[in-house]
Amino acid sequence: MNFISVYLFCFLVFIVWLRYEQRKSNKYEQKVSDEFWAREEQANRTRKKDISHLPLLHIDESEIPLTSVTTEEIEHNLKQIRQIIKKPMLDLSEYSNTDLKLAYGVANFNTLSEYDETYNLFLVSLTNLARSYRREKLWEAAEKTYRLALSYGSKKLCDYTELASVLLELDAPEQVSELIQQVEQSDYPRRESLAQALRETLSTYQ
Repeated sequence: MNFISVYLFCFLVFIVWLRYEQRKSNKYEQKVSDEFWAREEQANRTRKKDISHLPLLHIDESEIPLTSVTTEEIEHNLKQIRQIIKKPMLDLSEYSNTDLKLAYGVANFNTLSEYDETYNLFLVSLTNLARSYRREKLWEAAEKTYRLALSYGSKKLCDYTELASVLLELDAPEQVSELIQQVEQSDYPRRESLAQALRETLSTYQ
């Protein structure tokens, strides 16, 4: 009987504790939700602000790596990039939608979103071009294209690891080591996992 009583007591204590934690969690989630919607409401009332001072990216066509060898795929990617760089673009990845409206006004939201989408499409197109060069074993052009993407702020793991693979094809493992050091010293949010991925790529070098 004593054992059963102790068991029931512990079970009841657990149930009370569990309900307390659930209520606490629900209150916290409600608070977070309330704060979010309060900021969103404020953002949707924010007046239009001047955005003419924003540092739009301007990419010259001469920056795009070219080769004497071409394919239909390469030409397609080059054509897409040439079209994209004619449009205004801006890296706004550090902003959430709410932050963007609070900073520059809800009336500018669609315009700025288009700038950001164009920027991301530019980076994706550079990756596609670099891959098309890799498929043709145009290693130097591929390297330059990946480096161009990184210089304009790409934080895609594939751009780093695929660049490392290209550098190994060029018998330049020391440049992969330099890339690892750059990542480790950067403020890249996933620098540890990225550095590890680069080390694994380097380890395949014969």
